[in-house]
Parts: sequence; C-alpha cells; structure tokens
Amino acid sequence: MTIKELLQKNKKQFSYYILGVILVTPSSLMITFAIANAFNIFDSSSSRDFTMTILISLALGLSPIILQLISRYLRIGFMRDILAQVRIMAYDKILATSTEDFSKESKETFQSRLTSDINLFENDFFLSLLNIAYSFGNFILGTIVLIFISPLVSLITIFATIVLFFLSKYYEKPSLEKRNNVIKQNGIYHKVLSNVLRGLETIKLSRVEGKFKEKFYSEVYDLEKTKKEMIFINEKQASIMESLSGFFQLSSYIYAAYLFSKGLIPLSQMVIVLNLVGQLIWSMNSGFSFINRFKTSVSIYNKITEYSIEDKESEKLNLENEILVDNLSFAYDDNIVLDNLSFKINKNNAVLIYGPSGTGKTTLLDCISKNLSDYKGKILYDSKNLKLIDDDSFWNKVAYARQEHFIFNDSIRNNIVLTKAFDRNKFRTILKDLALDDWINSLSEKENYILKNNGSNISGGQRQRISIARELYQDKEIMIFDEPSASLDDETANKVYDTILKQDKTVIFVSHRHLDYLENKFDKSLNLEKGRN
Repeated sequence: MTIKELLQKNKKQFSYYILGVILVTPSSLMITFAIANAFNIFDSSSSRDFTMTILISLALGLSPIILQLISRYLRIGFMRDILAQVRIMAYDKILATSTEDFSKESKETFQSRLTSDINLFENDFFLSLLNIAYSFGNFILGTIVLIFISPLVSLITIFATIVLFFLSKYYEKPSLEKRNNVIKQNGIYHKVLSNVLRGLETIKLSRVEGKFKEKFYSEVYDLEKTKKEMIFINEKQASIMESLSGFFQLSSYIYAAYLFSKGLIPLSQMVIVLNLVGQLIWSMNSGFSFINRFKTSVSIYNKITEYSIEDKESEKLNLENEILVDNLSFAYDDNIVLDNLSFKINKNNAVLIYGPSGTGKTTLLDCISKNLSDYKGKILYDSKNLKLIDDDSFWNKVAYARQEHFIFNDSIRNNIVLTKAFDRNKFRTILKDLALDDWINSLSEKENYILKNNGSNISGGQRQRISIARELYQDKEIMIFDEPSASLDDETANKVYDTILKQDKTVIFVSHRHLDYLENKFDKSLNLEKGRN
C-alpha cells in the first residue's frame, strides 16, 4: 500500500485532519491583524471607538488559541489511526518474510524497523504534513493581503519564496542521503546492543567486557557521527535560507517604511507589512525544509511496509507416495556441506539420519523443509518440485522441531496448543508420553504456569520436550525432528523416541545419540559422511 493509498483508505479522518490544518492556517494572519488594529487606538475619537478597537484586537488575538484546540481535536484521530496501521503493516511485512530470508537478516534489523524507523516516520510525517499545509496556506492568504497593500512587496515576497524553493531542492538529495545513513546506522547500533544484551552472561563469565565495550563505544560514536553529519547539512541549509530570508525581509521593511514616510500607506498597513512579510518568508523557509523531511518519511514508510509477492506458479502439497531427494548439493560460500546426496522417503515411513558433527544433517533438514532454497539438485514431494510448492500449503502439512527451541512468554498450555482448538484428552496424552505430566501437575498453576524469557524459568530438557509437544499437538502429516533428545537423560530420551515413532506419520529424524537403540526402530537409516550417503 502506497502512502497515497493509505491516505485514501483513511479519507474521512484525513479530511478532518485537513480541516484542522485549515482552521489554524489564518492564525498568524489574525495575530497580525490584531496588532495592526491595536495601532488604531491612536486614531480613536471616542471611548467607544477605543473600547471597540481593544475588543476586536483581543478577539483576533485570542481566536488562534481556540482554533488550535479544535484543530488538535480534529487531527488526533488521523494521527492515531495512521500510526497504528503503519505499525501493523510493518509487522505484516516481517511475518510475510520467508524463513530463509528471515534467517539472513539479524533479528535486530527487524526490531529496528518496528521501533527506531517507525519513530522516525512518526516524528517526520505528521510534523511535515502539518507544517507544509500550514506554510503554503498561510503564504497564499498573506500574499493576497499584501497585493491589496503593495503589489511590489508581494512580488518581493513571491520572489524570495521561489529562491528559497530552489535552494531547498538543491539540498534535498544530500539531506535525504544523510537521514537514510542515520536509519542504517541505527540498525547497526541495535544489532550490537542486542548482541551484548543477549550474551551479557557469557561476556561477564569470560571476563571480556573490555573487548565488547570497545565495539559498543565504536558503534555509539559512529551513530552520533552520522547524526552529526545529518544535523550539519540541515543546519547549513537552514543558515543559508535564514540569511536570505532575513535579507528579503529587511528589503521589504525598508520599502514599507518608505511608503509610510511618503504617506502612501497608513500606520496600520505598515504594521501588517512588517509582521506579514517576515511571517510568510520564514513560514515558507520552514515549509520547504519540511518537504525534504516529508519525502524522507515516505521513504521510511516504503522501507518498513512494502514487500512484493512473487507471482509464480505454485503447487499444493498433498503427499501420497514419496519424498525424493535427487543429487542434492549445498554450500555455504566455498564450503561444500551436501554433495550429490540422493535418497527416497516413502509416505508414513520413519527415516533416521545420523553422522558425525558437521556433515550437513541440519542443512539437509533445512533444505527438505523449505528453509533453504539455493541448493542444487531436486527435492520432490511426489512429483512436485519443492521450490514450487506454496508455503502455506507446505507448512499446513509439515512440522519441524529444531535444535533451537523457542518458548513464548505465555502459559505451558498456550505454548503447546498455539492456535489449535484445545483438546484436553489429546493434551494430557502428549504430556504423559513425553514425561511432562508429573512435573506440570506439581506446579501450582499446572498447565497455566507462565514461561518467561524463552523458557529461562524451566530446564533445558523441559524446554525441549515442550517444543516437541507443540509439534505433536499440531498433528501434521510430515514430522521433522533435529536432535530431539539433545538435552534429555537416557530414560526420558527413550520415551520421546517411542512417542515420536508411534505416530502414523512420515517422520524424518536426525540424531547422533542412542544409535544402537534407534537404528532397528526406523524403516530406513541414512548415514551422512561429509555430506554424502
């Protein structure tokens, strides 16, 4: 959704926003008229004229306060709705990212988009929109007034505005470039900060605080240096524009004073010129600067919300016969991990994959599960090329329990059930099969016990079994397990093995433990040696 489409979608609230801007547009003009009218006191011929002059000036001077309150009320709904929708779209973009692309980026990059980048958008977009509309509206009204007082003064003001416009265009590109550099450096800073926070315990235990301090300090200085460069270019632009604005304003003042001295305009009109010219020039000076900021905010919006959906032919996964791996090869840069690997897995068969560490077992699972796609060779589910199978269709049929077990900050029950309907009998059976029932029943809150910080308040073995329970509860046709007993004792591991193997599913199982116990329990075993079978 483009920014234009976003505004059209919220056209009712946007119309209120525009109305709010229109209400405050004449504020400066009203204050100018209030001051100019106050000078008519000197020409008052009676107390009644004096009183009326004071009342009119007060009314004109106080009206902007009331208009500002009404304007704020009209604008707040639009600002709230737009910001909420941008946050949701940024979140949707992250969810739409493929697991392969997601793994290529650091998690801090996505976090930066949802925090720092959105904050930059919020600060620039609404402020720019308001100031641009206010500046141009105020300029149009003020110029009309000046034409009636002195066409030459109005021409000077228009000429000054044109000069300021071209000056702002000159600085547009470097200004955008510097702000984009800040966005990029913010992302790098978040990566370093998150890396330190996540590894703080290891850093302290290893006594390497000094090394990480140097790295962190370096990124802080780089970020502040980038911000300084952005501020410098903005201040440079502002200084030049302010100098020119001051020159044009002074020229108009001198000419207005000349007209007054010759009796060509009254005192009140001279006051209007003196106030209005400065307001218009400085207002447009600000307005042109905000145009660059507005463009930057649109650029940020596009970065955090837009994503393309590939229009390619897709297949639905409906495994009837077999999974065929044909001459599969994969390399990380120049490091070959899988080398012309070929094998077949029949439907509802259980296959054990084992081998020394570093022989590509997890990489093989990632290829089979669509987490890696830049491999050579073919992976066919029946006769369908895995690369052409629709992601949603695939993951509706495939469960993958990784070595890294993520636990949500939620209850044990919700961590296992996720969005599936809750079936208590099924839930209890899985807990019992995985030897989780006694532990959970010993908790005061049972399955409603809240797991915190990726399961930091439970043991590694409990985290692993909850992760396995989650995949078993989803009850999918194809189940992939990567080292499901890594954190378990022998007795518990055997229970987990038996639970997995009694499923009437297609099971792909990687392990380096208990091979004597496991080998005869599988329909097929695959020994990987340097990425080959």
